[in-house]
Amino acid sequence: MDLFAKPSDASRESISRIRGWVQELIDLAPNDRVMVTTLRCQEPGCPPVETVIAIWRTGHAAQQFKIYKAPADVARDDVAVVRSAER
Repeated sequence: MDLFAKPSDASRESISRIRGWVQELIDLAPNDRVMVTTLRCQEPGCPPVETVIAIWRTGHAAQQFKIYKAPADVARDDVAVVRSAER
């Protein structure tokens, strides 16, 4: 696994779509930040790919959420669950 490999156009598009859903569903201030990334797991029993969403909000502790799907498979409803957990 190449940790420094550039993501494909499809992967970048999926990540951008997920970031947009987070920004749409969670009331973020202009200075708040969202990062969406993909992690691969080689450990037994762990899903092969997970999408990680990190949110940095002004005046709040950083939050991290995992969706156990590849970014291309993440749906808006998956991100809506993150919104529910964020509250």
